[in-house]
Amino acid sequence: MTVAQKLELRFPYLRGEKNDQRMAHDFLERLIGDGSKCLQKKDGDKWICDTGRLALLEKADGLLLSWGNRGSHSFDLVRPEATKLIDSCEQALEALKCSGCGKPLWFADAAGAEWVQCQCGELRWRYGKG
Repeated sequence: MTVAQKLELRFPYLRGEKNDQRMAHDFLERLIGDGSKCLQKKDGDKWICDTGRLALLEKADGLLLSWGNRGSHSFDLVRPEATKLIDSCEQALEALKCSGCGKPLWFADAAGAEWVQCQCGELRWRYGKG
């Protein structure tokens, strides 16, 4: 939830318990949806969509839906499935960090009115573009 707040992700209002029961898929779905316009990497002197990072988020979301969804799966994951799911989720989390400086997109000292970015300025998230 902290990441969603720092990136100013917009979620529909859900009343009561429904809001408290949001799962990782809800957040990944919004990250992926907004990411095509908001998640950008520096390419020379211009900013482009970081499709590689979005692909990692999509992969994790797909595995969460199929193996990590308590409504559609019987919780009998075998070790290789569980390992693949965990690895994919860890890669999705790493996708939100800059590979250059290692700082996350929401690095507090590098925030502005229009975006947040890593410390070195190679990766950013533009607010309200989703």
